Amino acid sequence: MPELAEVKITSDYINESVKGKFFKRIEKNPEHKGEEVYLQNFEISSESRGKELRMMLNTGEEVFPFVVTLGMGGHFKLTKTGEELKHSHLKFISDDGYTLSFVDIRRFGKWAIRDWNPDRGPDPVYEHSDFITHVKRNLHKRAFEKPICEVLMDQRYFNGIGNYLRAEILHRLDCNPFLNAREALYKTPEILDLCKKLPQEAYILGGGQLKDWQSPTGVDATSFKEWMQCYHTTGNNSLEDKKGRRIWYHPKWEQEAQEYLQTFKKNGNKLLQNT
Repeated sequence: MPELAEVKITSDYINESVKGKFFKRIEKNPEHKGEEVYLQNFEISSESRGKELRMMLNTGEEVFPFVVTLGMGGHFKLTKTGEELKHSHLKFISDDGYTLSFVDIRRFGKWAIRDWNPDRGPDPVYEHSDFITHVKRNLHKRAFEKPICEVLMDQRYFNGIGNYLRAEILHRLDCNPFLNAREALYKTPEILDLCKKLPQEAYILGGGQLKDWQSPTGVDATSFKEWMQCYHTTGNNSLEDKKGRRIWYHPKWEQEAQEYLQTFKKNGNKLLQNT
């Protein structure tokens, strides 16, 4: 968290918040490990690509791409200057008495003056054709020999797909989460379609207000929670994958889940407890 839909919602909020505003400077909380940004007198526009958010800082003479990753729950909030929320670690201060702040309770968010990360794949929603081509061109690689539940989290190919989306995608297609990814994509190519469809649905519902992330629009989270069929829902099972991320799945896949867990033991890794 946040995943594709939440980053897009955040980008839209920034664009709405900065209309007609001119920013004087940027202030960083010295306690945050993020880099200092020395830039004055600029306008802001924003767009998203998968899990990355890019703010274009336009001084009138030059445009600087400023990329932000939101971490576990980072979000932006426009307030009057001096009324910024707690944990506002990066502040864009306007000349009309307002501040656009990056609020990041856990401090997992990152930012830098740079362009999109070239190691991330195309956006599954807004670059869907490129996304499909990119995945198919790389199916021969060893990465796709891993279980599909792991590969769906690989941002080199599934940029923007995170924990709740991987669970919902596989559950709705009745796909074994622990099946070899290459085989899963051959048997169930609709996985690529749901990488577009489900983030679009989550976006319409206001995003997944899970853990620390809250929609900047103030939309109620009830509809999104009712939309979820697998992730953190009663009646489904879960376990931690090899990177310590919790994957949710239908109980019918429990035997496959246990076989997946046994690979940890065979490899000399810590066996993680199923819940």
